[in-house]
Amino acid sequence: MICDECGQREATVTLTVVQGTERTLRNLCPECMRRMSNAKGMLSAIFAAAMANMAALAQQRPAETEVEESLEEEALPDKTCERCGMTYAAFKQSGRLGCPGCYEAFREELQPMLQQLHGRTQHAGRQPLQTEAARRTRSRQEELHRLMSEAVQREDFEQAAALRDELRAMAREAAE
Repeated sequence: MICDECGQREATVTLTVVQGTERTLRNLCPECMRRMSNAKGMLSAIFAAAMANMAALAQQRPAETEVEESLEEEALPDKTCERCGMTYAAFKQSGRLGCPGCYEAFREELQPMLQQLHGRTQHAGRQPLQTEAARRTRSRQEELHRLMSEAVQREDFEQAAALRDELRAMAREAAE
């Protein structure tokens, strides 16, 4: 797929722009994405690109677009979240789920989307710490990182090295 921005390189990033109930997908190459994220007016650049894309789509084939949208709506499953009452059609239109129960209610439909967006369907982030000792250890590590950064900024490299060594010792203890 070719980048929507430059029209030259292979697009590897898909950006979804949501404005009200309107959703627009932009396929970008890494360089254009980097340029957009480095630009001061990133939001205005994304908004301008999305508006240009929507205007181009509206000029291309408005009648065909309306037919495709009505066919898409007919093909949507008639599922509803029992917890909040959100329908799958409402989720597709807004791009936002209503509550945690929606993940279970729309599980089959969400699996392919999550796989495409994140490369997996299971959470791979940090887990909440279960014990008080683990919370204290994490807190101490965060404090050491902060102190080490401050020492580097003050150019107190001996102190920074001592803090680094303490962090490494904590990591070794955790691994054992």
